[in-house]
Amino acid sequence: MPSGLSSGNYNETRYNLAVAGERAVDVLILGGGPAGSTAGTLLAAAGLETVILEGERFPRFHVGESLLPHTLPLLDRLGVHEAVRALPHTRRKDGASFVSHDGSRHVVYWFEDAFAPVIPHAYQVRRDEFDAALLANARAKGADVLEGWHAGAPRWEGKRLVGLVVREPGGGERVIRCRAFLDASGQSSFLASRMGWRFPYPMHRKVAAVSHFKGVWLPPEREAGNITIVLADGGWFWLIPFADDTVSVGAVLDVEKWRASGGTPESLFSAAVQATPEVARRLEHAERLIPFSAVQNFSYRVMQIGGDGYCLIGDAAGFLDPIFSTGVFISTTTAASAAQDIIESLMRHGRVDASDLGPTISLTRSLHRLFFSFIRAYYDRHFLAFFFSPTDASRLTAAIVSLLAADVVRPGRWKKTIRFRALQGLARVQQVGARLGRPIVEPLAAGPTSGS
Repeated sequence: MPSGLSSGNYNETRYNLAVAGERAVDVLILGGGPAGSTAGTLLAAAGLETVILEGERFPRFHVGESLLPHTLPLLDRLGVHEAVRALPHTRRKDGASFVSHDGSRHVVYWFEDAFAPVIPHAYQVRRDEFDAALLANARAKGADVLEGWHAGAPRWEGKRLVGLVVREPGGGERVIRCRAFLDASGQSSFLASRMGWRFPYPMHRKVAAVSHFKGVWLPPEREAGNITIVLADGGWFWLIPFADDTVSVGAVLDVEKWRASGGTPESLFSAAVQATPEVARRLEHAERLIPFSAVQNFSYRVMQIGGDGYCLIGDAAGFLDPIFSTGVFISTTTAASAAQDIIESLMRHGRVDASDLGPTISLTRSLHRLFFSFIRAYYDRHFLAFFFSPTDASRLTAAIVSLLAADVVRPGRWKKTIRFRALQGLARVQQVGARLGRPIVEPLAAGPTSGS
């Protein structure tokens, strides 16, 4: 029982939840990825009976392998940092590299150049290893992890979510009732999809095709550990190196290009490589290690993030684009916030109301607004012209690096965002200058387009 929680109120609430043939717990979490395992670790450590329901069995393949520096303090808080550092494929990364489609333009943003306090590095991780380590940590902290279990339907009492109908691995159904439910189901977005709260971004319809390779050309010295983003005509590639020099390579393009290429992950990827000389050069002697996989139409917003007895965290609450590797950061940050809201509300009055989740809902919306604005800017060629021509004027470089490092929660965020807004203003001036044949900086010959 959490310290300070009234035992009478606590036991009375638990007794009222208990129904014959049903299991009653404090918190039920759907999804064992980074969001679910983070929340589960913190809630179980606080003494709450916590169940994590995970449909797959770990380890399993997943994309999103590049972490951001300001994820690391939370790994310390979870007590899992050293375990992540010691994973077989974990590789230190000191920055992020960006390259034009033909290799003629190249810029590196080093995390050490951010505004203070600086976290000078992060990691590249294989998500099968990373996610399994976080889930094992949640189990070790006391969370009951049920792998191979699936959510059937939410149970409502009025507007309050009080549990789920769940399917056991053998196919049988039962009900798990809870005082708080966290939807950490990732891009399937279980609750939002069922309730009609999920809406696509119609002008940002993308598809990603990805595989792992060996023999990929890597840059020299410490830049070899960086994530590299290569522009493509109408999209971009990621190249994420692991400790054994294998590399995750993914192509993100418009859905229309997917259809034109024949509609398979391999055909999309191959066509994109042929149209992108820099990636073709890097993959010239590479060998594919695993089958291609694809994710389609992954850009969506969620209109309802929380309510009485429930909250959506991580990708379940919305997702736009993986360009800046923000997925794990947003997932773990919102999960930690939701766990704190639940702990405090149960201590305060033995239940979780929509108003108790206000801090997490506000944080999620704020992170989405900021990062989504940054992502949309990256799909603007006029913005990219400045992004590929960094300058120390007004510390614009430090502001960009701080955003890339996800230093966006601490007080003083305005130092980064006001400079970022200034850069967006310069992009608008660049657009006018380009139309008049007098751009401020040299335009890019090819790059992603933005209609969102």
